[in-house]
Formats: sequence, C-alpha cells, structure tokens
Amino acid sequence: MSSSTGSGTVLIADFVNVDAAGKVNIIGGGIQFLGSDPETGLTAPFAVYVNVTVSIPLFDETSAAVEVVLVDTDGQPVVVPSPEGPNIMRFNQDVDFRHTVRPEVQPPPMGFPGTSNIVLNFPGGLPLPTGSSYEWVVLLDESRLCSTTFFVPGAE
Repeated sequence: MSSSTGSGTVLIADFVNVDAAGKVNIIGGGIQFLGSDPETGLTAPFAVYVNVTVSIPLFDETSAAVEVVLVDTDGQPVVVPSPEGPNIMRFNQDVDFRHTVRPEVQPPPMGFPGTSNIVLNFPGGLPLPTGSSYEWVVLLDESRLCSTTFFVPGAE
C-alpha cells in the first residue's frame, strides 16, 4: 500500500485507551514537554496515540506495515536500557484495514477509508536523558507518514 493513500495522526498524552466500540479516549493529549524524575531518571508516565487512515480502492492490498519509532535529534532510533539488554524504541504491526463485516450491519461502500488505532502506554515512563528533544515517527510501509516532537526538560 502506498503512503500517498494514507494519512496519520500521532500525539502524546497522559492516558489513552480504545474502548470495546473502537472509540478513542484521550486524557491530557498534546504533550510537548514531558517531565522527568531526577531521582529515577525516568520520564513521567505517558501514552502515544497513533491513528492511520488509508483509502482502500476496489482491487488493492488492504494491509500494510505500520511502524512507530522513537528517534533522537539526529534521526537515529533511541535505545533504552532494559533487564534483557538494550532495547530500540520501535514498534511494528501489520495492519489489515478492511472493515469488519457483520451480517446484521450494512457494510460501508467500496472505497470507504480504513483506519487503525495504535496505543503505546508507558505507565512507568522511559529512561530518557533530560535536556533533549525526541520525535515519535510513524511509517506506513517504510514511508514516513507523520510525527510528533517532544522535549524532556531537566533542572536548571
């Protein structure tokens, strides 16, 4: 699927979830400055919300690879320590954008956009150095779709 047929949204929030009906609940959305605890070296808890919408033509692939990656100011993937060793902040998912068809519900017309919501929760924060900017980048089949930038301020 070509990225020219897709659009995306990514934002940082205090809390995000998608309910059983597929509705997105966002609390404290639009964070640009992510606080941190100098004693633990961890950022404040946060969530990343990603929405990818694609057009689905009559005879085209209906699935695509969606990747969400945290990069530094040089565009390099951020690596954080973990008990298992260094961990690149990269999340991949193959998404099928076709609509779920149920017999009792009329399907949308052919060509109706397909959408997918992805939520990444970091309830303990991340060990990111202060005084730095970072960017969550969303890729659709390896093409940049959208991004959001944030800053982790340190103590003066």
